[in-house]
Amino acid sequence: MNTSHLLRHLALLSVGLLYGANYSILKTVTPEYVQPFGFIVIRVAIGALLFWLIGSFDRQSIDWKKDGKQLFMCALFGVGINMLFFFKGMSLTSAINGSIIMTLTPIAVLIISLIILKERITYLKITGLILGLIGALLIIYQPDLSLTQGDWRGDILIVLNALSYGTYLVLVKPLLTRYSPLTIAKWVFLIGFFIVFPVGWGEFRAIEWSAIPVPAFWAMGYVVIGVTVMVYLINIWAMKKVNPSTVGAYIYVQPVFATLIASIFYDEILTLKHLLAASLVFFGVWLVTKRTKG
Repeated sequence: MNTSHLLRHLALLSVGLLYGANYSILKTVTPEYVQPFGFIVIRVAIGALLFWLIGSFDRQSIDWKKDGKQLFMCALFGVGINMLFFFKGMSLTSAINGSIIMTLTPIAVLIISLIILKERITYLKITGLILGLIGALLIIYQPDLSLTQGDWRGDILIVLNALSYGTYLVLVKPLLTRYSPLTIAKWVFLIGFFIVFPVGWGEFRAIEWSAIPVPAFWAMGYVVIGVTVMVYLINIWAMKKVNPSTVGAYIYVQPVFATLIASIFYDEILTLKHLLAASLVFFGVWLVTKRTKG
């Protein structure tokens, strides 16, 4: 593995860290102070503004006749359906249900990649995905809690979210051969804003800004800057040289980081089970990302 390839995998690992912290940080904002759809309007609006400010030096133009439809589909699946369904689904179902269902994303990416990109599916990738799934389930499953305590409507929304994000990872790959990551990000978020705005306007108007404490504002900033802007830029930069299924496989490191952060900052106990699960997750990701000869 050369230096450039290693940097891309380290970048994807940092995405897992940002998302892992997000599970704890997000709970300090929604739904207590801001409802899910209202928060999405804030997230996408500020994200679009920041991408356009950062991209003001990037004057690359889009061939709308050739790529306009696919760019719209990336915005629909990568911003609209993905964010709306995840936030709403998590407000309806339990955290344990949502975490388990989200591990379907790499499987969705593999299936969609096989159909659309004709990506090669190897036994190593299949084995890695299974090991990663076992590790993720081991970390998030608690035998003293019921797996059916969530609302089935929320479960369905999380399934659709996983499928939506997997579809986005596959659809955006061809565009990265013709446009810079920043060009794609700023247009995807701008188009995505017009998709989520009609859905979230009512909840956005209902926000009582004066009732939101300062720590919650910091948490909102983390979600917008760290988990939105930085994650999207890192993901699409890494995907210029990494397969979509590889990017999708890194979702398995999120519960590992989430558990570590919770044990360090929220006084939860780190057990042998967590260490075993972490080993399975990282070994599974290594198998998925391992290049085969020939």
